[in-house]
Amino acid sequence: MESQDFIVANEVYIKTDRQQGNMVILKESEDANQYFLMFVGDSEITAIAKEKGFVEPKRPLTHDTYLTILERAGVRFERVEIYTMKENTYYARIIARIGDEEVIFDSRPSDAVALALHERCPILVNKRLLRRELTPEEVKEYESIIKTVKF
Repeated sequence: MESQDFIVANEVYIKTDRQQGNMVILKESEDANQYFLMFVGDSEITAIAKEKGFVEPKRPLTHDTYLTILERAGVRFERVEIYTMKENTYYARIIARIGDEEVIFDSRPSDAVALALHERCPILVNKRLLRRELTPEEVKEYESIIKTVKF
């Protein structure tokens, strides 16, 4: 895939809702009208929240331990890519450098985001996976349509 197929997610937001669950929202910029949304489990949201500085665990999280080991082994992380969705599952890959070799690892997107935040490397999202935010006018139009529907 070409780099122009991706946006760089410079903004990472987390939201926890009792009814909807844990959400991670990625945007190119704060005012971008497109976004990527994924639902994640409790341990994944904790790892991302830790990297965002929202929580401070007393002990290292699992990914912290592995990243420390990999750093000592000379692995350098270059970027992560959330690149496709198959059967309602998102797929990501981690691109790293080991010596002179570029190596690609399969990853869950939530783990890739936590790693990228920890390592301060770019998070790329395939443009085909982005959703568009509705304008206020579109929201009003949607609400008016809903009011006319009989259930």
